[in-house]
Amino acid sequence: MTVLPIVMSSVAYNISTVIDNSIYGKGMAFLGMGASEAVSTWGVYAGKYHLLFNIPVAIANSLASSLIPSLSRAVAGKNRGQIVSRVSMVIRFSMVIAIPATVGLTVLAGPVCNLLFSRYDNTNLIRMMMYGSLAVVFFSLSTVTNAVLQGINHMQTPLKNAVISLVLHILVLCIMLFGFKMGIYSVVYSNILFALFMCILNGISIRRFLNYRQEMKKTFILPTIASGIMGGAAYGVYKLVHMTVKSNTIGVLLAIVVAVMVYGVLLLKLRCVDETELAGMPGGTKLVRIAQKCHLM
Repeated sequence: MTVLPIVMSSVAYNISTVIDNSIYGKGMAFLGMGASEAVSTWGVYAGKYHLLFNIPVAIANSLASSLIPSLSRAVAGKNRGQIVSRVSMVIRFSMVIAIPATVGLTVLAGPVCNLLFSRYDNTNLIRMMMYGSLAVVFFSLSTVTNAVLQGINHMQTPLKNAVISLVLHILVLCIMLFGFKMGIYSVVYSNILFALFMCILNGISIRRFLNYRQEMKKTFILPTIASGIMGGAAYGVYKLVHMTVKSNTIGVLLAIVVAVMVYGVLLLKLRCVDETELAGMPGGTKLVRIAQKCHLM
């Protein structure tokens, strides 16, 4: 019976796209948009925007989910100290990946979209990516907090939270679509708010069950500062390379390399991640050795 709540939670969590498609299609027809234009715009949203923001979400969640077994062992051993420590680490590792990905997709939205979809007019996609990249943070956080709640044996809670968030999401979507006439951006923003509602409700649930509040400085503040500096460096490198060699591909690749290096150094220098925490990540022992050789630890 423990499988059913997990499956139903996943269904409630992912059915929003189907509902959005139906509401958006009928709504735009009601507002006078032609069917072909509505289908084309939805195709950009569902086929490209969703694909791009789900890549870092998947990476962040796979990294964080690798720590869930240790959380389950702590729960089985009824060790509250270890449970709280694991929950904190899982959420932090998710944000360490999701926040810089959000910044990167924002500042390099145009270059990345034009690199991946070079044969198309990416005007709408670039705008969606710039305005909607925050979905990476909220979907990463909502998904990993779902896993945390399931890991501490509260299987029904993510399902309840997903249903509540879905209802609120539909309400917001209708207001934005019919009231403010925001078109496809009503779907983009209401989708972000759906994930935000999930984050809030899951956070309240975790606090209630564990009497625990997530540490803020190392989880959100320092990664955001490091990501902001990283974003500036990446954008500057891209502009410099693109002006010099006139190659979007080379500019994007070099900007990403510089971004990873700058962000990694800042994480260590700001003490957002210490040696023990880094070693606990997948492949972390190799990263520790590299950091020590570079005198970053």
